[in-house]
Amino acid sequence: MANEEPKAAITIGEALEVVATIVGNKPVDDSDAAAIQAAEMRATGATAPPINGIGFQAQSAAMVNARRIYDEEKTTLAEVIGDATQKLESDKPVTMRDAEKVRAAELQGDLDGLIGTHADAPKESVTPGGVAEALATAANINHPS
Repeated sequence: MANEEPKAAITIGEALEVVATIVGNKPVDDSDAAAIQAAEMRATGATAPPINGIGFQAQSAAMVNARRIYDEEKTTLAEVIGDATQKLESDKPVTMRDAEKVRAAELQGDLDGLIGTHADAPKESVTPGGVAEALATAANINHPS
């Protein structure tokens, strides 16, 4: 035990890439975009989503996807966050607070009014295998109770 190397903590970018592996074929929607923007802001420490980041790309994809009929024509999560660790300006290990913020954004589907144009009620659950679940799992691994 004393000779064990400390294990590296899972970063936000790595958690996003896991989402791309698990549910990567899912078309990006407003909730995904809000969660990705929140995750990017937590990873970079930004107070607003970067205009050239993966959150902006997810937001654009969600807006275009809403107008497309066939799923084959829609931008998927894998296309947006498949290489998140390379696309993020900076990255950091996932904390419980990060996971909570991202979950709230995904449930609301709207990051302080930045995404979407409808005033739908918040979702009742997060996407199975999605951004909020991946960050929660990473946070639990990084910070076991």
